[in-house]
Amino acid sequence: MPTAAEVKEQLTGPGGPFQVVTEQVRGRPMQVYKERMKALRQICEVAIGRGDETFIVYGDRAYTFQDFITTAYTTSKGLQSFGVGHGDRVAVLSPNNPEWCLTFWGTVNIGAILVGLNGWWTTDEIVYGLQDSGSKILVADAKRFERTAGNLDECPDLEHVFLIDADPADFDSSGDKRLHRFDELLAEPADGAPDAPIDEDDYAVIFYTSGTTGRPK
Repeated sequence: MPTAAEVKEQLTGPGGPFQVVTEQVRGRPMQVYKERMKALRQICEVAIGRGDETFIVYGDRAYTFQDFITTAYTTSKGLQSFGVGHGDRVAVLSPNNPEWCLTFWGTVNIGAILVGLNGWWTTDEIVYGLQDSGSKILVADAKRFERTAGNLDECPDLEHVFLIDADPADFDSSGDKRLHRFDELLAEPADGAPDAPIDEDDYAVIFYTSGTTGRPK
């Protein structure tokens, strides 16, 4: 019977399925897997192969792996059509729901950065998070967006807001062109995975602390 050290060598040594090598990562030598995914987008490329298996169930809505990944690709295309590119910040202020997940994958699949805002934050904290992150897009549900609907002009980088469960008219009667329904991101179906270049060292997400003793960090 092989020892633990021998099993480790078989798995992580030369030729093993989890071979570990030393590479330079941001100027520092680090141990990494030789055969590894180089971007989160590759997870989608694998997951879509599970086809009609159920991936998400939310109330009376259900997504198969195929449906979800193809819709995530469409979300990527929608974000790009509104000017989101590599390194841009896309903030989400919402409870757990399919739109949160679609925004996450739609964002990271094009090399943009997902900013997760805390749904319990006050108006001041939400505005701070949008300002500090430089978010270009906000995806929000009605309950949380109403906390900051009157403060959009305090966020100079914010160009568009996509409402998950509300119409722009619910919050604005003057026709603020920054407000949209989330459905607008899904208007033009994608015909495949986005091909935006993503480097292995690119940032993917920004998440903040709760900020219980000061500003969220």
